[in-house]
Amino acid sequence: MSHSASSHTIDTYFTRNTIGISSVEMLWGLGLPVVMESTFLQIFLHSLGASNFLIGLIPTLFFSGVSLFSLFSGFLTAHLKKKQKAVILLHLFASLPILILGITLRITGFTQSTLSFFFVTYGLFSVGIGLILPTWQNYLVSIYSDKKIISGHSFMWISQSVGKFFSGFVILKIISKYSFSVEGASLIFSLVGIIFILGSFMFLLTRESVQNYETNNKIFFKIKLRTFRDDLHKALHNRHYLFFLASGFEQYAVISIISFYANYAIEYCSVQPKIAAGAFVILSYSGSIIINIIFGRLDHPGLKGKYMAAKIISLAAVVILYHFTSLWAFFAASFLFGVSRGARSLVYSPSIKRISGQKDSTTYFGLAPLLVMPLSTGLPLLAGTFLDRFSSLGAESYRLLFLGMGTLVILGIFFLSKVHINQAAFD
Repeated sequence: MSHSASSHTIDTYFTRNTIGISSVEMLWGLGLPVVMESTFLQIFLHSLGASNFLIGLIPTLFFSGVSLFSLFSGFLTAHLKKKQKAVILLHLFASLPILILGITLRITGFTQSTLSFFFVTYGLFSVGIGLILPTWQNYLVSIYSDKKIISGHSFMWISQSVGKFFSGFVILKIISKYSFSVEGASLIFSLVGIIFILGSFMFLLTRESVQNYETNNKIFFKIKLRTFRDDLHKALHNRHYLFFLASGFEQYAVISIISFYANYAIEYCSVQPKIAAGAFVILSYSGSIIINIIFGRLDHPGLKGKYMAAKIISLAAVVILYHFTSLWAFFAASFLFGVSRGARSLVYSPSIKRISGQKDSTTYFGLAPLLVMPLSTGLPLLAGTFLDRFSSLGAESYRLLFLGMGTLVILGIFFLSKVHINQAAFD
């Protein structure tokens, strides 16, 4: 089948697939602000007496699960003829620990083992996300033709951001009523688990085009090991892929800041906890929605230009946090972080696919978290350790953290400048 004929076949499902994945992301978007890059979690843990080290352990634990299990998932699913069932099952696996956490808190209340139990369930959730990512990312780029991919993904990310936007209001409402009590926490975690499970089944609305797959595997665990090894070899010798991953200095520096700036706002800048847990989320995902609408409709700049813009915007947000302590500064930084991360989400998967030059890029998606693991797990933990070690400096310890992470953002921009993304590869 010719490339144009194959693209036409995929495009017949464009509307259906866009509705399907947008429904998934809308529902998951309602829950993600609670459990990923979350101001809610850092304030919740702080209310339980957790140190900055333990708070920094949250993104470290998350990215450990992603890094260690993404490649395993890629190995298992890279050459499945169809991936829809695998995507659904893996999403369900990640949903259950959060629901179990919420139900358990409701039954037991806060106890001496609450922190330990939280970290166990969050660790399982992180493993689930690690299993999801490469299969899900390749699924998303395979159900669209090359010309429709940015358009389809922009709708998807806008839907997720809308879900996150409304999640901020829900968090704000629940915390206003319950504060960070066991009733509020159990309600939030239980709702998130249920919403995740419902969202997982929305993949049933999508349709795959089997012509996108190079193999005819019919059994889930029948893996073509030689092909997998060849893909690994190609990825590890693709310099643009490696430079692209090295630009993640910016991403994980920003995540390290997001892990702590809400507590900084509360402790030293007179920001109310409900504002830091809710309004910061609302502003962040407002920025994400806006940039996805803009970039989803623009062909220019290309993928690299959009990604570069995201990193420069991150740097602007860090500069604002470093120099200003008023409420407007936190609002502006939250909005800009949302713009930056929304742009990254839109272009990351298409960029990896173009850089790989492969129809099935699952191995590239699976390998990426493992290669950046020192950054993803190390930087947040280092940030928390730094804040504990220099806590005597008070607010200045946070400003020094922002300064150091801002330097790493610049380093990420430098590595991205070395990347070439073939703009014509899929036109």
